[in-house]
Amino acid sequence: MKAIKKLWAEFKKFITRGNVLDLAVGVVIGAAFTAIVTSLTNDIIMPLINWAVGGGEKGLDSLCTVLKAVYIDDGADGKVLDLENSLVINWGTFIQAILDFILIALVIFAIVKIINTIREKGSELNAQAKREKELKKRTKALIKQGVPKESARAEAEAQLKAEQAPAPAAPAKPTVEELLTDIRNLLAANNASVKNQADAAEDAAEKKAD
Repeated sequence: MKAIKKLWAEFKKFITRGNVLDLAVGVVIGAAFTAIVTSLTNDIIMPLINWAVGGGEKGLDSLCTVLKAVYIDDGADGKVLDLENSLVINWGTFIQAILDFILIALVIFAIVKIINTIREKGSELNAQAKREKELKKRTKALIKQGVPKESARAEAEAQLKAEQAPAPAAPAKPTVEELLTDIRNLLAANNASVKNQADAAEDAAEKKAD
């Protein structure tokens, strides 16, 4: 009994995970979108294309180029092309597959675009609501501190704007060329100092000898 309860608890934990539920929702919505795109392709787009290219009732996928024909005797109708044994390039099927892919991609792009737009708009509204709430809170606090009600709102906005202002950019790091130039200047200055000290010592020694 305990083993069954433990197994049921593990199954319940697994089935209620976010990624599993998201996967299930994705599969269901994907199947629904597939049906919509299939209907759009077969019932609206393809009839127009077949009418434009003269595909007739057989559809675009029936368009082909026969490289090597094999005929069978069909009695009253005479010889009929045997497509199974003939060498045929089914370029109509290839074009229809490309059209299906483009239509599916367009539908998915449109859906993702709409969802992203809704999310961005929701984020903007949420940020505005939080900012308004913070402004009201600061305005009330300033009024309690003795700030006039007419100027409390503007002062609260100024405080919030100052806090949300981006931090100043860090100073740019020196380049390798600049570092090498500084090192060269330091070495030149050091050599000049050593030479001056040596000259001064030599002059002092000469004066002492005199």
